Amino acid sequence: MINEGEFDGSKVYKDSKVCNMLTMQEFHRSYHEEIGVTFASLYPGCIAETGWLREHVPLFILLFPPFQKYITKGYVSEEEAGKRLAQVVSEPYLTKSGVYWS
Repeated sequence: MINEGEFDGSKVYKDSKVCNMLTMQEFHRSYHEEIGVTFASLYPGCIAETGWLREHVPLFILLFPPFQKYITKGYVSEEEAGKRLAQVVSEPYLTKSGVYWS
């Protein structure tokens, strides 16, 4: 973990996302103009029914997916998340470099 604290799966995810975004921005700053590669990062949505919740209490694991589906509307399926990723790497109108797609 970034702060070297006690392991917390949710914080590890958030820390890794921040590191991913900072790395992308640095690659964009350092290389985009020189070599023309597009650098971006993506949040495809909340994929709530995968193993990333395994460290939480069982009640949270049970309630989080329906909460994301019906209350926050942030839930996406693994298939939809994959489609969003494919869209970011293949659609010409999404070729802006140095951005975070959400």
